[in-house]
Amino acid sequence: MEMARYMIPRHLDDPPMVFMWDADEAGTFMFLMLFGALFQQFIAGIVLGFITARALARIKQAGGRGLILRFLYWYTRSDLWIKCRAPSFVREYAG
Repeated sequence: MEMARYMIPRHLDDPPMVFMWDADEAGTFMFLMLFGALFQQFIAGIVLGFITARALARIKQAGGRGLILRFLYWYTRSDLWIKCRAPSFVREYAG
């Protein structure tokens, strides 16, 4: 078989993008920007949104996929929002 015929997409599993950011980072930026505009602090909202979006990007880059979900599982009441997993506060199971 000739390999030139088959094209394998390189970006098949990439997350959705908004301009240059992932969708969750852009959503964080836009939310804080609009929140700042709501309280007539538009510049502060833009700065805070940019800083928060960059921090979120670095956290995601450092921890790989699912870092934020793992953090939420261990440090919040996970029985409220993850029904299919065991509660995080149970350390030993009998049996």
